Amino acid sequence: MLSIELIDFDYRIFKFLNGFAGISPTLDFTFVALAEYVMFLMIAGFALFILLKKSDRSRVSVTLQAFAAAFLGRAVIVSIIRIFFFRARPFVSGVVNQLVAHNPAEASFPSGHTTVMFALAFSLLFVNRKWGVAYLIIALISASSRVVVGVHFPFDILGGILVGLLSAILVRWLFVFLFQKKQK
Repeated sequence: MLSIELIDFDYRIFKFLNGFAGISPTLDFTFVALAEYVMFLMIAGFALFILLKKSDRSRVSVTLQAFAAAFLGRAVIVSIIRIFFFRARPFVSGVVNQLVAHNPAEASFPSGHTTVMFALAFSLLFVNRKWGVAYLIIALISASSRVVVGVHFPFDILGGILVGLLSAILVRWLFVFLFQKKQK
């Protein structure tokens, strides 16, 4: 269980970031767009990643690995964690500036959106530094926006980052293991 000091630290960071919500309609629109839609743009970005070098089959393999890692992280690992550890969303447990509607019965930890984005980003980072770093930066901005809009605490984001990394590592290892075994 988290100590009182860590929970307090998490809450103070949440209050600071969530304080940016409600300042202006333009800022609110920007944070909502970052929090809700960037994940889908990142997924679509893989089409561009593949098309930029049509003859490079490894890009298709990386894309398959990234999607497998995102699925493993969100559908399997996050779901299992949420069975054993339920954390209420910020808007359930206190007064927040909530800019995005969300199911209050769904657990907050770890962040599913963040898991998907970081599984994609780390999968890319393993094979293409330029695209991977760009995806990591975009994922971090979008994940932070999930705190600003009031649907996650910072530790939910950190949990999502770690699950995304673990998923990307596991899938990468599995693909390498299967590929090497196939060549023998």
